[in-house]
Amino acid sequence: MTKFEKLKEKLLTRPKDMRFEDVSTLLRNYGFENARTKGSHFIFTDNKSVISIPVHNNTVKRIYLEKIIKILNMEG
Repeated sequence: MTKFEKLKEKLLTRPKDMRFEDVSTLLRNYGFENARTKGSHFIFTDNKSVISIPVHNNTVKRIYLEKIIKILNMEG
């Protein structure tokens, strides 16, 4: 199982929070790029969707993980 597949599985377990580095890796593998950063908010886009992710203590909270799952059509 690749690192990307493990990260995908971890995201789908809907953890309380997740490391920003892991979230960023997932988004980049799905074609998103960091369009800009303003303060603690990272704006990712793939020319169709835009998601703003606030990062504090190098973690992303569950509510934003849920939004990522929805945008990536990973819901089961």
